[in-house]
Amino acid sequence: MKSIGRREFLSGAAKVAGVVGVGAAWPGLAWADPLGLPIGIQLYTVGSDIQADAPAAIRKISAIGYKEVETAGFGSLKTAAEFRKALDDNGLKCPSAHVGFDLANLGKSFDDVNALGCKYATSSVPRMMIMPPIDLTTASEEQRKTWLGSVMSPMTEEDSKRLADAMNKVGDAASKAGLTFASHNHTEQFSPVGNGTAFDYLVDHTDPKNVKFEIDCGWATVAGFKPADLVKKHPDRVKMLHIKDFLPFPKGASTGGPIRPKGSEIGQGVVNYKEIFAGVKGRGIEHIFVEQEGPYARMPAMQAAEVDYKYLHGLPG
Repeated sequence: MKSIGRREFLSGAAKVAGVVGVGAAWPGLAWADPLGLPIGIQLYTVGSDIQADAPAAIRKISAIGYKEVETAGFGSLKTAAEFRKALDDNGLKCPSAHVGFDLANLGKSFDDVNALGCKYATSSVPRMMIMPPIDLTTASEEQRKTWLGSVMSPMTEEDSKRLADAMNKVGDAASKAGLTFASHNHTEQFSPVGNGTAFDYLVDHTDPKNVKFEIDCGWATVAGFKPADLVKKHPDRVKMLHIKDFLPFPKGASTGGPIRPKGSEIGQGVVNYKEIFAGVKGRGIEHIFVEQEGPYARMPAMQAAEVDYKYLHGLPG
């Protein structure tokens, strides 16, 4: 991971801080967190920091100003209880956790999510639930690439049907465990299926009570869709947003294809968050989580997380 000089980073941070300061200069403008919600972060964004020293990384996230997190594993800690304590010690809430789902043994996943104090048990890549199992820790590099390529390849109607059935099963089990299942998207869910997309099929063929959705605004934009339109089209199904940005990308870019877009700090790329927040306001969104994709070419991940926070905190309310 490349780093940048301290002077260059402080210069960029100062520009962002300047935007935040406009509210004080212009008292007529109201500045607040987007949608009136606490700003959260998907901890995948700072995954290397979490792996190295989770308690220290959590302290830094809290110091930046984040109020909520969405987990993606426990990093250097061993249990959900240990991770929950680190969050509690730093005043952070965890309304959602990204976890893996073994359809034959869902109990362990739900136990961890409940231990974290979450409402949502969320699948980052739900299609994995219907793929042949693989041990990524022992698989060869070629096997890993082939399997992951299949996971992220365009979805067919048959894929969509099988996945909807699996999501209904997990949603029912989650409900019985006192949780709500949610599904996160990449670009493959926007493959054409029937008269719409695989995403539309999943929404239409899953239980509205037990299955909710987390729109990744960045990947939806890469796929050619406007996140606000997706929220409006499927009222009461989309409860969370991933706030992600990308540098300009060519046509045909996708999550798993040969052309993968490069992530950027929020507000520094092509995703129009002022438009998105205006479009989804009052439409039932409960949580928003910053998630930045690597590689971090301009600054380390934790500093990028701070720039992301300052940009969002400075948007008009």
